[in-house]
Amino acid sequence: MALSPDVNRLLPAFLAAADCQSFSAAARQLGITPAAVSKSVRQLEQRLGMSLFGRNTHFVVLTEEGAALREQIAPLWYALNQALVSPSAEPAGLVRVSVIPGFGRHVLLPELHEFQQRYPQIRFDLSMDARSVNLIGERIDVAIGQRTSRDSRVVTRELRPMRMIMAASPLYLAEKGTPAAPEDLAQHRCLVHRNPGNGRLQPWLNDDTLIDEHSAWLITSFPDALLDAALSGMGIVYLADWYLARPVQEGRLVPLLDDFHPAPQTLWVKYAGGRLAPRTRVFVDYLLEKFSA
Repeated sequence: MALSPDVNRLLPAFLAAADCQSFSAAARQLGITPAAVSKSVRQLEQRLGMSLFGRNTHFVVLTEEGAALREQIAPLWYALNQALVSPSAEPAGLVRVSVIPGFGRHVLLPELHEFQQRYPQIRFDLSMDARSVNLIGERIDVAIGQRTSRDSRVVTRELRPMRMIMAASPLYLAEKGTPAAPEDLAQHRCLVHRNPGNGRLQPWLNDDTLIDEHSAWLITSFPDALLDAALSGMGIVYLADWYLARPVQEGRLVPLLDDFHPAPQTLWVKYAGGRLAPRTRVFVDYLLEKFSA
């Protein structure tokens, strides 16, 4: 199919609207009016003979045809733009990051101010949902989590080990005693995390049978609530080190059953292969500098 020669003029409005899910936000990004964005998208739809967006009064959503078009042309368009950027230009723009919630809140966020001191033109869109993401399909620049994808288009690099810690407050241990072996946990009040992604309870010490729905004293999908409960003396908690390392170091929690803990798991940083945009490259390099052993 031969395309109208002005299609390339209309693509920036389409791509910006697809990224922002809003004609108004796309207009601010491009420095034009919302009416101009709407007109360019409408003209592109007419040239291509397809509907690219579903519209309402608050936002726009890509149709199936629109999503397919963006997946085809966005990498080429951004690669072309990048090729035309001066190598000496300061990295700038929006980096979309998917990160597991606990690491995002307790480890990554405290470092972002320093990063933006180095690169003041880089902004972030952080998704901190406990779910597996389609890094390429969802146009996420960087994902931080466990290695759940074997997509050959995705680069995975080891970021840091993730240790699990079991702990309780001195107050709880003074009242209930200290477990000496995993089987002793049946006599204790265990505070358990439910994975909101799959609805399952977090296995303790990699043993699915150690704690179940009937033996758990408190179950919640919000790990910070479990930490608060443990600090108040409600029971024993088992969470990733970024939740518990500081309270253990401060003596507010006491580590338990260290000899029975499994080997640490690896946390990975993932991104699409190929030439990275400078904003994504410097962010990946910063992560590896800060957290990689």
